[in-house]
Amino acid sequence: MRRLTVVLATGASAVALATPAMAEDSSVAAATIAAQNDSSAKASSNSAASAEEYWTPARMAEAIKAGPSDMPVQSDSSTTPRPGPSAKVDGAVPTVPSAQADIHSMSGRVFYVNDRGENRSCSGSTVNSNGKRLVFTAGHCVHGGGSGRGWFDVNRWVFVPAYHAGSPYGTWNAYQQWSKVGWTSNGNRAYDVAAVVMQPRNGVKIVDAVGGQGIQWGYGYGRFEYMFGYPADPPFNGSGLYFCNGTTRDESGFPTLDCNMTGGASGGPWLADYGATFWAYVNGVNSWMFWDPDPTHVYKWQSPYFSYDTAGSLFDTVKDM
Repeated sequence: MRRLTVVLATGASAVALATPAMAEDSSVAAATIAAQNDSSAKASSNSAASAEEYWTPARMAEAIKAGPSDMPVQSDSSTTPRPGPSAKVDGAVPTVPSAQADIHSMSGRVFYVNDRGENRSCSGSTVNSNGKRLVFTAGHCVHGGGSGRGWFDVNRWVFVPAYHAGSPYGTWNAYQQWSKVGWTSNGNRAYDVAAVVMQPRNGVKIVDAVGGQGIQWGYGYGRFEYMFGYPADPPFNGSGLYFCNGTTRDESGFPTLDCNMTGGASGGPWLADYGATFWAYVNGVNSWMFWDPDPTHVYKWQSPYFSYDTAGSLFDTVKDM
């Protein structure tokens, strides 16, 4: 994996005057705790071709122009995950001989039709597992979150690795969407994480084709991490992979990083130990952005804390699929 050259940013102390960390183009710089811990899923019923046929290049472009992905407008954060034990699963290189895998191939744009029938976009990352079929993203990239909201159309949910008006790795179709009950039932952003089991493409599983990041949980705050995503709102246009980096801080239980990426970056990975090996460890996802005075002036993002209650138990549920 190519190590990227980065510029660290400093945030101002007052919220109204906060200076965002500037996202860098990676191509240039290289209802209880027990209930919350359950996972729920939505399975695909259509053929593998249907989603890819729906998401034409024109529709992808229109989804980018539609603005931010389904950022939730309210949430119940009255319960937070228990820290639990720390654990990790290593990443994997692709097994397809011709694959030129790196951070770009393991990151991608997500396109979907939400529960209101709108074409939208998010970001995501492949994650290694026994089944070699996982993409991790934000919960609000698969379900609206809470009462009155529903699952997004799993038959129109796709992941496009190394997206840039198309991809050398093609479009991959979802098989099952999984998220935490704390998100789907209560809109609690402490559980705003999702795992999507992908259908094989031409008989090949996605991690075997593009590689997969590792994943870890229970490692706390104060860690130097990179966050990646495909911001689509101005001043970005969704066409490239960007990143910010810094040391995570604890704000009311949520890991927080300064960054100016806009809507569409949701679901992109927070990576620990990035650059040490071919892959890194997903230790969070872009979940919640803060802006002033409007959504084009974002200055920080938060992730759900990756505990066993959130990422660990979700991973264990789907790792063999």
